[in-house]
Amino acid sequence: MNSRAAVILGAVLGTLGLPRLAAGQTASVPAEAVIVTVGMTLTTVRDLSFGAVTQGVATTVLPTAASAGAWQMTGNANAFVSIAFALPTQLTNIQALPGSTMPITFSGTSAIWRRANSDPAGGNVFDPVAGATGRFGPPANPTLYIWIGGTVNPAPTAKPGIYEGTVVLSVTYL
Repeated sequence: MNSRAAVILGAVLGTLGLPRLAAGQTASVPAEAVIVTVGMTLTTVRDLSFGAVTQGVATTVLPTAASAGAWQMTGNANAFVSIAFALPTQLTNIQALPGSTMPITFSGTSAIWRRANSDPAGGNVFDPVAGATGRFGPPANPTLYIWIGGTVNPAPTAKPGIYEGTVVLSVTYL
C-alpha cells in the first residue's frame, strides 16, 4: 500500500470511529494450543480364580496361568502409564460366619504387563505391591494388557465355602 492510500484509508477509518493505522505498524495475536488426552478404556477380561483349594495347602496361580486375573486397555498410542493395585490381604468366606478368612499374598513376580500383545509370555514381570510403569502399544494397536496371580494359604481348619476379595487396578497417564 502506498503512503497516499494509507492516508486515505486512515481518514476513512477515522470518520468511522475506528483506530487509524499508520504506515509500518504491526499487530499480533496470541497463539494457543490445548493438549487433550484421549480417553482410556479398561476392560476386565478374567477374574483371578484359585479354584478348589485344600485346607492347609497353599495354592499359587501364576500370572501366566489361564486362571490369572486379566485386563485389557486401549489408550493413547505409545503413552506411558502408571500401573497400581489395591490388593487384599485376605479373602472372606461369604458362606460362613463372619470372621472366616483366608490369607492371600502377592510376590515380586505376581504381575505382568505387555503392550499390543495379549499373551503374557514375554511380558514385563513386576511386583503388584510396588506397581510399575507400562506403555500402550504403537499407533496400529494402542493396547496394554495386564495379568495378576497370587497365593492363597488356607488354614488346616478353614471353613468350607466360597472365599472372595477384591483386586483393584488403577492405570493413569504419566
